[in-house]
Amino acid sequence: MKRNTLKWTVLGGAIAIIVMYGIDMSTAGIERIYGPMEGGSEYTEVVQPVETTDPAKELANAQQQKIAQLEKELEELKRMAAKGAEYSNEYDEGKLTENERLPGVPLQNDQPAVNRIADSTSGLLQNMSSEGIRMVVSIFDGLTK
Repeated sequence: MKRNTLKWTVLGGAIAIIVMYGIDMSTAGIERIYGPMEGGSEYTEVVQPVETTDPAKELANAQQQKIAQLEKELEELKRMAAKGAEYSNEYDEGKLTENERLPGVPLQNDQPAVNRIADSTSGLLQNMSSEGIRMVVSIFDGLTK
């Protein structure tokens, strides 16, 4: 048994280092995607801006600008909708409703099976990865508290 204690100690230390490295990598990845975690040990100072003008006037002015911008967008959308109605009639006339290559077989515009399988596989792998990271973090969070 004395021979094996050194092996088990080295193995345990290696596993601990690998797990800690994995946690560090996952934390860095999460921070890269979602930004820094809340409640960190870093000191942050919140500076209140000094008000130089009346907030009610600024709010009313901002609302007027927003209304003017929305009215411009509405006019542009109406103009685009009118043009779209003209083009939609021309497009519908040339649209295929039946399969010309294989008469009697309905026309399918779905994604190919390979794309559907790849999408579902990527979703599964992403879900497993995030849940695995959460499990490891929760285990070590429970151990450190």
